[in-house]
Amino acid sequence: MPEGRTASSFGRRLEAFALGLLLFVVTLGIGWLAWSVVEWRNGRTPSYRILGLRVVRRSDEKTIGLGRSLVRSGICCPLLLLPTAVVCAITGLCFALGASPPEGLLSKPRAAPWDWMTSTTVIDERQPPLVDPKPGRKIPGPTELSRATTTPTYRQNGRAA
Repeated sequence: MPEGRTASSFGRRLEAFALGLLLFVVTLGIGWLAWSVVEWRNGRTPSYRILGLRVVRRSDEKTIGLGRSLVRSGICCPLLLLPTAVVCAITGLCFALGASPPEGLLSKPRAAPWDWMTSTTVIDERQPPLVDPKPGRKIPGPTELSRATTTPTYRQNGRAA
């Protein structure tokens, strides 16, 4: 993903999925479908619009158009949703039976299989883009920042070691 934008977290995408289901049920599917066709031109679904998420091309972060949205949301996502849910259920069962999850499983941004197939990513527009004050310097992400900040150890006189 190009520097400067923040990929949406698993939690935000899960919120969008739950909200999408709710909107689908409330509008009996017809209102959701009509609204979706309008929003797909802007790289969104109705729930993504409400939550401030957008689907962009991975190469240049430009909004995907109606064609790629139809392929992503209308073909790839429905075809891969059931296999993805089965794999997640089996993985969750393994964790429930005592397997330990890899570090950062839910904290790092992830790409869904339909994002990989269509070379897209979901960004969170409500988070401000990272701006680097010095050109050419790499902007640390949240995981690098958490590793970089350490708590100093103190000696008996109260000064940092």
